[in-house]
Amino acid sequence: MSSYFNNSPNINEDKNAKSKSFNFKTDLASLTQDILKQLIELGQKEKQNARIALHTSSDNILHNMVIMQLKGTYNRPHKHVNKAEAYHLIFGEQMIIIFDDKGSIKDKCKMSMDGNILYRFEKNLFHMSIPLSDIVVFHESKIGPFVRDGDSIFPDWAPQTPDIDTFIKSVGGLP
Repeated sequence: MSSYFNNSPNINEDKNAKSKSFNFKTDLASLTQDILKQLIELGQKEKQNARIALHTSSDNILHNMVIMQLKGTYNRPHKHVNKAEAYHLIFGEQMIIIFDDKGSIKDKCKMSMDGNILYRFEKNLFHMSIPLSDIVVFHESKIGPFVRDGDSIFPDWAPQTPDIDTFIKSVGGLP
């Protein structure tokens, strides 16, 4: 059982993940307000992004994740050659930016509770999410399986760890 979700014995921590990540142990996953609150508290306490996978394994065909991101964190642009994605906003505000292969912006979608709450884009498009509120929580859906090496392709034009404000200005800023 995860020490973070004590009231949820069906949630395990994924100690091999790059970020603070958890997954359900059973084929039936139900995300409660309490689990969501604990995810947000965890991210704030640890000062890092966190996620809960609703699927049981990286080998599953459909991947559903609830992701909590903190404002000021850099989520490097990347693409998945064979995977389209959909983001469904749960809490907060974020900007999704879609880039062409050379780093020019193709599209921006501001997501907020009083505006766009769902955004889908096709496979093979560079994209990134930028938290606009102190905390943003969204549901991400895409096909699996997850393959650690090669699942995400990172472009040469996007630095690994830049100052987020400088990077945003370099790509044309936010609307």
